[in-house]
Amino acid sequence: MEYEAFEKEDRLIIDMKQNHALANLIRKKVWENDGEAGYDKGHPLGDESNLVIKSDNPKEVLQEAVESAKENFTELEAQL
Repeated sequence: MEYEAFEKEDRLIIDMKQNHALANLIRKKVWENDGEAGYDKGHPLGDESNLVIKSDNPKEVLQEAVESAKENFTELEAQL
């Protein structure tokens, strides 16, 4: 799945295409790395879902969150 992203001031906004589980996972990982992130599902009848990362370098914060999640999945896979 391809995600659309754009920057606005000190924020990176990613259209998560209704992938709520992935958006919440990334949001949580950003928080664990002492970053700021939020998730907006929009109107219940709409199809919008945006992950917002606020930082001086939001792309770097996103990369760190994704790497952290990948490490967790690798650890889980090793336990199976």
